[in-house]
Amino acid sequence: MLARCYNPNNKMYYRYGGRGIRVCDRWLGRDGFATFCSDMGQCPSGDYSIDRINNDGHYSPENCRWADRITQNRNTVRNRALTIDGETAC
Repeated sequence: MLARCYNPNNKMYYRYGGRGIRVCDRWLGRDGFATFCSDMGQCPSGDYSIDRINNDGHYSPENCRWADRITQNRNTVRNRALTIDGETAC
């Protein structure tokens, strides 16, 4: 999360920090990790990772959740929702 947002040498920087995505101040600095853990709670299992609900939003308690790989894959800027006969699908 931090490397993608703040390290221009990170291979994914262009999708995060390069687009202006940042980590909230609460999760930065000396007590940042402890605050992150307090805000987000324990990761449910190794099958989950941090996910931004709004892909254009920053990493913050109100915009992050623990999500499994299926949810993560559906929540990307590359996906489009299509509605056919009243049913919307990814």
